[in-house]
Amino acid sequence: MSKKIVKYEFNFKYKDEGFPALSDVKGDIEQGKCIVLCGSSGCGKSTFLRCINHLIPQFYEGELKGFCFLNGQDTKKLSIGEIGEYAASVFQDPRSQFFTTDSSAEVAFGLENFGFEHDEIVRRVDHVYKESALEKLKGRNVFELSSGERQMVAILSAKALDAQIFLLDEPTANLDFSAINQLSSLLKTLKEQGKTLIINEHRLYYLKDIADEYILMDEGKVVQRFTADEMNQFSEKELAEKKLRITDLEKINQTAPGNIQSTRMDTLKAENICFSYKKKSDQILSGVSMTAKTGDVIGLIGSNGSGKTTFGKLAAGLLKPTGGQFIFNEEVISCKQLLEKSIFIMQEAEFQFFSNTVMNEITYKKEVTPELKREIERLLKELGIWHCRNRHPFSLSGGQMQKLVLLLAYFSKKPIVILDEPTAGLDKKSLQSCIKIIEEMRQEKIVFIITHDLELISQICTECIYISKGKNVREFNLFQSENWGHLVECMQKSFSVSDNQRPLTQKKKKRLCDFRIKLIYLIAALLITATSQAYIIATTLVAALVLTLYERRFKTALISGGIAGMLYLLYFLFPQSIMGFLVHYFPRFILLWLALAAVAENGESARVTAALRWLHIPEDIIMICTVVLRFFPVLSNDLKIMEQSIKTRGIFVSIKEKIKFFPQYCEMIIMPMIFRVIRIAEMLSASAQTRGIDLKRKRQSYVTLHFNVMDVVMVILLAILVALGILLK
Repeated sequence: MSKKIVKYEFNFKYKDEGFPALSDVKGDIEQGKCIVLCGSSGCGKSTFLRCINHLIPQFYEGELKGFCFLNGQDTKKLSIGEIGEYAASVFQDPRSQFFTTDSSAEVAFGLENFGFEHDEIVRRVDHVYKESALEKLKGRNVFELSSGERQMVAILSAKALDAQIFLLDEPTANLDFSAINQLSSLLKTLKEQGKTLIINEHRLYYLKDIADEYILMDEGKVVQRFTADEMNQFSEKELAEKKLRITDLEKINQTAPGNIQSTRMDTLKAENICFSYKKKSDQILSGVSMTAKTGDVIGLIGSNGSGKTTFGKLAAGLLKPTGGQFIFNEEVISCKQLLEKSIFIMQEAEFQFFSNTVMNEITYKKEVTPELKREIERLLKELGIWHCRNRHPFSLSGGQMQKLVLLLAYFSKKPIVILDEPTAGLDKKSLQSCIKIIEEMRQEKIVFIITHDLELISQICTECIYISKGKNVREFNLFQSENWGHLVECMQKSFSVSDNQRPLTQKKKKRLCDFRIKLIYLIAALLITATSQAYIIATTLVAALVLTLYERRFKTALISGGIAGMLYLLYFLFPQSIMGFLVHYFPRFILLWLALAAVAENGESARVTAALRWLHIPEDIIMICTVVLRFFPVLSNDLKIMEQSIKTRGIFVSIKEKIKFFPQYCEMIIMPMIFRVIRIAEMLSASAQTRGIDLKRKRQSYVTLHFNVMDVVMVILLAILVALGILLK
């Protein structure tokens, strides 16, 4: 008789919600089985997983009734971290649960929290990468990996803990076919090893040979349970009636959209478009050509990182080609002109909201007529978010945000629309609603869709262009029915992770200074800037500049030293009150900047964590520091995305407008960033809980730190210069 590894009964209502999220959800799960939670968005699938890993009620507040036993252990008697030893959690967006920027250190993070010895941590990290044939991902910057590669790292982080149960929340939401195939192979391996898999998922086809049972949920209740055989026998129509996606790609029926009756007919041509960020060796696109006209819905397909999104941003005027040209209605069009005619809707929905309500977001800078109000109401009801019209956009769920940004494109007067993964994470009903919106949109616009979603392509795309390694290598005219089979075969077999065109950072330079020394300098800077002694600040600043030069950050040292030197020189020449004020305060900021920059360089939070542990800093403070440093590597990229979002909406495009409306411009940049940081911080905190951050255990670090002679010299130099500042006083 099979062992029941999970037994549960849940009734739960979130705090301040008027209706229960789960009602009388009960049952058990056998060890070694794969259970798939399915149903429409908001039906309670994620809540179900949170009740198992105990994020509910310890992290997400509300009223929980019932019980849960994992491997015979009552979860009420365990902390979230202790449950993490039985049930490892993998969230939808790995970027929101990564604590470090190094893939190996990320896999080691949970092992550190659970108190493993250093040698065992290293052994397990090496083992999971080797066993999964993913050694090429070791020691990589996680923000340079594709979505699929990041998801692999997240699963390996769970696998390293050797938990018996894996909880996965929509793991394929942002993955291409090659990444999904990799994920499928990894899940099969876990199942063969006797692990129990509980997966919340909308995409079902890749689980065909893995799943043992499907639990269909609706409005917080279990509607039905199906065996794998029963589920695989349902037709596409029967699945749609249950609000479920296809379970077999062979069952997808292609229905090309019909011809349009448009009042306008625009044409956009891309001729030999090339693009590279800095060097020719970093070339992302190398000769992409295509033609599109009003009424066309062109699917841009290819592996994650192959150049699809880059082409979309070029077509929207957000990036300038390094080669080739765009032609609009037979005239060569500049990047600035293209920006005026195109709108780019990004995957990162939260970057694209600037108003305080859903309704205000749609009507922003538009003349609000009765006709517009009626049209907005119709479409909000069509998408099922009419009840959210007075809510702040950042309070919406991920799927609701996706629908809102689609409406921003619909109501834009621009004739070219580029949609980047518009149906990622959407259920069947929401998918059909979005298809209707795009069908209406194409009556007056040229539409490009960057997508991996075959169900979306089958019903709305008139043509698909396969981009591989920065080139369009194949085109599929979907008005010709025989091309559909060729497209499906191409997407299943031709996509490869080797298509990734992302430029990788050059091999890291030798670390010249131990991180513990950098922390000592930072602590000294914090203490000394709190004093009022100008001489101590000046001599400590000299020490920090020497450290910066030794670390070969010459540009930073030159700029910082030049500004400080200029201030001191001006004060010496003009010892007036204003110069005294500047000399008193500005060197403090420069000193803090140099010390913080040294610690945050390359975002190597794993080494900072190891250094803090060496200094016996409490773990709670260490985690706060880790989370803060976690944001440094991505802030500049996020700011670029924010600026692109403002540009594509046609807001404050020119420098003159930015200067004239500078406060409003800053607000538009900063507010979404604040909400994004809060959202990621919440997810990081939840991830930290499931990975044992609350456990009171002695921790060792994955990375090792080593003093050398120059480290000792740097400490002595700091001590001498601080002492000199005191004497000069």
